[in-house]
Amino acid sequence: MRNYIIKRLLFAIPTLLGVFIVVFVVIRQIPGDSAEVMLGPMATNEQIEIYRVKHGLDKPGIVQFWIALTNLFKGDLGVSLSHNRPVMSIVFERLPSTIELALYGIVFSSIISITLGVVAACFRGRWPDIAIVSFSTLGMSLPTFFIGLWVLVIFALKLGVIPVLSNMAGGTPYWKTLFGPVMTMILGGTGVRTTRSSMLEIMEEDFIRTARSKGLPGWRILFRHALGNALIPIVTMMGYGFAISFGGAIVLETVFVRSGVGKLLMDAIGSRDYPLVQGATFIIAIFMILANLLTDIVTGVVDPRIRVAGDEPG
Repeated sequence: MRNYIIKRLLFAIPTLLGVFIVVFVVIRQIPGDSAEVMLGPMATNEQIEIYRVKHGLDKPGIVQFWIALTNLFKGDLGVSLSHNRPVMSIVFERLPSTIELALYGIVFSSIISITLGVVAACFRGRWPDIAIVSFSTLGMSLPTFFIGLWVLVIFALKLGVIPVLSNMAGGTPYWKTLFGPVMTMILGGTGVRTTRSSMLEIMEEDFIRTARSKGLPGWRILFRHALGNALIPIVTMMGYGFAISFGGAIVLETVFVRSGVGKLLMDAIGSRDYPLVQGATFIIAIFMILANLLTDIVTGVVDPRIRVAGDEPG
């Protein structure tokens, strides 16, 4: 396992470097000059030029890239153009909110997905199974922002259960500011079909038939024998689901106007804050890589029979 972790961390280096290069190039293809956007339409040409020189925007693109790359290897993500503060400190201020949202999303989504997946497997081919699978497929097919907008319409505008703007929800219980984004993640969850498929496969195994022939209670067979042995793909789904939830949280923070890395990133793109976009994206990529690595480790712990590639037998 140690060798596998080291290999994954080494392979993460070119991945992160590729992310940095792609973001550096793409963000500069967006129409609009960063200095003009920052200073506004009333700025003079002289003010714009002074701003560009001050922040190094007057240099050729290749020179800017080399400076940014050099600073990256020094652990410096630059200074935000819009906040005039180090990018790393700004991102880490917002990061706990995004991680919190992703964790709540994956926990509640996993609980509901596993429950519905087990129910669907138990009623295979009957109306509960058809209804659950159909609803799950619909949720997977719809974009996250679209589901989020409908959650806002129903629970905020129609029912008044949650605030429309989470950042401006003064005096509102904290759970209400999380309800909308978490509900959106639950409705768009992908774990139902994974749990159902895994349960159906395990329930066809010989040891399940043996347990039934011995007259064991149905609930014991279902939860102790079937669900216990179906955990591998379910745990994998939860781990990768956290990475997906982290990415989904970025979109949902914009929809629900919630202070986090996602909202910060969207605002930075709008203001052409190149260093902040690069830094926020880079840190997001690090967390998603670590989430995937942690999933592989947990999967190996849950089932010791699994030996990851490159791990020597001990």
